[in-house]
Amino acid sequence: MTDAREVRALLDDRPDLEPALESLLETDAAHETWTFDRIGLDSGTFGELVSAGVVEKADGAYRLADPGAVERALSGTVAAESSAGPSLSAVDIDLDVDRRVAAALAGALVLVLCFRVFTFDTIFRDGQVVLSGNDPYFYLYWTEELSRQSGGVLGLSALTAGSFGLLKGEPLLVAVLWAATGLAGGVEQAPLVLAWYPVAAGVVTGAFTYLVATGLTDDERVGIAAVVMLAVMPALAFRSGLGYADHHAFDYLWLSLTAAGAVRLVRTPASRAAVTSPRTLAWAGVTGAAIAAQLLSWDAGPLLLFPLALFVPLSALVALDGDESPALTLAPLASGLAVAAVLAAIPHLTLGWQTPVVAFTPVLLLVGTGVVAVAGEAVDRAPSLPLSRLRAMAAIEVLGGLVALGVLTVGLPTYGDRLFERLGQVGTRGGIVEGNSLFAADTFGWLFLFGLLLFLGLPYMGWALLRATRGEDRHGWLLGGGYAWFFLGLAALQMRFAGEFSTFLAVFTGLGFVHIAERVDLARAPVPFRAATPARDDGEAQEPAFTRPSLRTAGSLLFLFLLLSGLSIAQAPVKARQVPIAEHKYETAVWVDGYAAEQGLEYPENYVFSQWGRNRMYNYVVSGQSRSYGFAQSNYGAFLKSTEPDVWYERLRGRVGFVVLNSAPSGNATLHARLTNGFGGRYAGYAGSGHYRAVRVTDRQQVHRVVPGGNLTGTVQNGTAAAGNATVRLHTEVTVSGRDDPVTYVRHALTDGDGDYHVRVAYPGEYELRHPDGTAATVTVPESAVVEGTAVDAGTLRGENATSAAQQRLRTVSAPRAAA
Repeated sequence: MTDAREVRALLDDRPDLEPALESLLETDAAHETWTFDRIGLDSGTFGELVSAGVVEKADGAYRLADPGAVERALSGTVAAESSAGPSLSAVDIDLDVDRRVAAALAGALVLVLCFRVFTFDTIFRDGQVVLSGNDPYFYLYWTEELSRQSGGVLGLSALTAGSFGLLKGEPLLVAVLWAATGLAGGVEQAPLVLAWYPVAAGVVTGAFTYLVATGLTDDERVGIAAVVMLAVMPALAFRSGLGYADHHAFDYLWLSLTAAGAVRLVRTPASRAAVTSPRTLAWAGVTGAAIAAQLLSWDAGPLLLFPLALFVPLSALVALDGDESPALTLAPLASGLAVAAVLAAIPHLTLGWQTPVVAFTPVLLLVGTGVVAVAGEAVDRAPSLPLSRLRAMAAIEVLGGLVALGVLTVGLPTYGDRLFERLGQVGTRGGIVEGNSLFAADTFGWLFLFGLLLFLGLPYMGWALLRATRGEDRHGWLLGGGYAWFFLGLAALQMRFAGEFSTFLAVFTGLGFVHIAERVDLARAPVPFRAATPARDDGEAQEPAFTRPSLRTAGSLLFLFLLLSGLSIAQAPVKARQVPIAEHKYETAVWVDGYAAEQGLEYPENYVFSQWGRNRMYNYVVSGQSRSYGFAQSNYGAFLKSTEPDVWYERLRGRVGFVVLNSAPSGNATLHARLTNGFGGRYAGYAGSGHYRAVRVTDRQQVHRVVPGGNLTGTVQNGTAAAGNATVRLHTEVTVSGRDDPVTYVRHALTDGDGDYHVRVAYPGEYELRHPDGTAATVTVPESAVVEGTAVDAGTLRGENATSAAQQRLRTVSAPRAAA
C-alpha cells in the first residue's frame, strides 16, 4: 500500500492503529529493516498492517512499504495520488525470502528429493520402467490411452466424455499426466513420466509445507524444519517415491497448498481494509484454485475439505469470544470458496468432469459459511439475548447442523448418500494393510510410518488447540490444529490417510524441533513462543530472521535432529523398498509376455488371472490392458480354494489366458494344491483337470495356461470282453520352463459299461496308458489337440489275457478329429 489515501482510509476505519503506525514510522526511520520481535506491537495489529500492505517483507525482515505515504496519512496531508492500481508490493503474498532462507529451503527440498529415489534400481530395470504397486498401472493405461486417442495433440477433445474414461474419478491427475507425456515426446514416454511424477509432486508438496508452516508460525526456521521432517517421514518417502504413481502424491500437493492459503486467509484481521486488501484477494485466489484442483483430482476430494467445514462454525464462536465480527472473520475464507466454486464448476459443466456431488461441494461450503456468518453477525448485534452470545451461537449452530443433515438426506439425497457412503468406507478395512488402523497392535503402523516424530508433534498439536482458546492468532491455530487432528483421526481408522496427516505433523514437528533447540540454547525461541519486545534504539542492525549457525551449533543441531528422527531416517528406505514389484513377479510377467507373443495370443486370450494386488502389473506387461482388476479381485480367492477345477474352467473360458500361482501351503483338495503340486493333474487322491497346463514353474511361482485340452478317447477290454467300470491311468513327463527336471502329469479315466472312456489332457506329448491289470500302452497327443480341444483316438487297450505282449503301441494321431 503506497497510496497515502489508502493508508488514511485504513486509519479512518481503524483509528486504533494510529499509535502503532507512529511507532513503526520512528523505527523505520532509524533502521533500514527490522523484525517483528523487535517492535512493541501485538501480532494481530502487526498482521493487519502486513495484510493491508503498509508493511512489507525485505531480506527476511520488514519495513514500511512507503514511509512517506504513512507520514502524510498520519499528518492529514493527503495529496491527490495516482489510483491506477496497486503496486506489485501490494499484491505480495509472502513468497519472497532472503538468500539465506532460500538456500536453506533449497537444501531441505534436495533432501526431500533424495529420500524419494531410494528405489531407482528397482524402477529402472534393463532399460524398462517398472512402476511400483498395482494402481500406477491404471493411471499408466489411461495416460497412454489418451495419448493414442489424441494422436499427440494436446486438445480438450481428448478430455471429454466421448474418450475419457476417468471423468468421474481422477480427471485432473490423468489430464496433467497426459499433457506431461505429450510434452515429453509422446506415448512412449508415458512410463517415464509416471515414474518421476510422484517425486516432483513430493518436492512441490515440501515447498507448500514450508508455506503452511510459515503461514501459521511466521517463522522461516520452523518452515525449514518442517520440510526436513517431511523429507524423512517414511509415510511420504514411499507414497511420493519414485515409481509410486497413484493419485496420493497429487492429492498431497493440493491439500498442502489449500492449507497454506487457508491458514493465511483465516489469520486476516477482521477489518474491511484487511479483508479487501490485494494480498488477501491473491491468497483467496490461490486457495480457491487449490480446492478446485483437489476436487477434480480425486472423487473423494470432499473428504479432504472436512477440516474447513468444521472450522467455520468454531471460528465464528472464537470471533464472538474475541469481540470480532464473524462476517469479516469468515469473509476471506468465503472468498476462496467462491473462487473454488467457479473453478470446480467450469470443468464439470464443460467437460463433464466429476459428479455434481463432488463438483458443487464448494457451493455447499460457501452457502454454509454464509449462513454461519449471517447468524454470527445477528448474534453479535443483538441488543439482548436470554443466553450468552457464545451459548446462543453454539445452540444455533447445533440446530443448523441438524437442519443441514436433514437437507442432505431428504432434500439432496444423491449428495447425502454419496457422502455417507464415503464416510462408511473410511471405517472399512477392505482386507488390505492400508485399511488397518495406524495404531493397530499387529502392524505398528505409527512406528514404521512416523518413527518417534509422531510423539514429537503430538504435544504441539495439542498446544495448537489450546492456543486457539486463548491468546493471539486463534483462528490460525484452530485451523492448523484442526487439520492435524482430523487427519490423525482418519489415520487412526485407516492407515491410508497417514500421507495426508504427514504434512501437518511435519509442521508441528518442525515447530517442536525449533522449540526444543531453543530450550537447549541452540536457537532463538520460535515466533509463537516469543513475547513482544520493544524495538532496538541503539542504531545497530536488527537480528536477521535466519542466521548461519556456528560449526559447533550446527553439529549440535544435527545431533538433536538425528536423535529425534533417526528411526524415521532408518525406516524410510525400508518402507520405500517394500512397494516396488518383486523381481520374480516382474520376470514372470515378462516371460508370459514373450510366451503369449510366440503363441500369437492377443487380449483377452492373454489375460493374466492373478492375485488382485499385482493383477494390473501382469496385464500391463503382457497386453497393456491394466484398466481393471475387478475380475481378479472378485474371483481369484475363490478359484484357489475351489475343489471343482472343471466348473472354474467354464467360468474362465474365453476370459482368461493364464493363471499365476504363488507357492504357498494349501489343502490337498484345493485347486491351488492340485495345480502347484500336481501341475493340473491328479494329486493326493484328488481328480485333476485337462484345462490347466503348467508352462512355467519356479520355486516361487507357477504359470498355467488355460486350455480346452485334448479329448483323449479309447476302449478298455479284458480279453475280448469290454472292461466296464475300470480305471485307466494316464501319465506323461513334461518339460516346463523354469524347471530342470520334468514334471509328471497324471489323469485317471473311468470306463462306462461298454468299456469306453474319454478324458481331457492339458499337455501334448506321449502318454502312457495303464490297464487295471498293469498292461501299458502309449499314445501321442499333438499340440493342436490341446489348444483346440479336438479329440485323439487312443484305440483299444487290452489286458494281458488278450495278448502276450506286455507293452502295446497304440495309435499315434497326427491329425485329430473333432470331439464328439
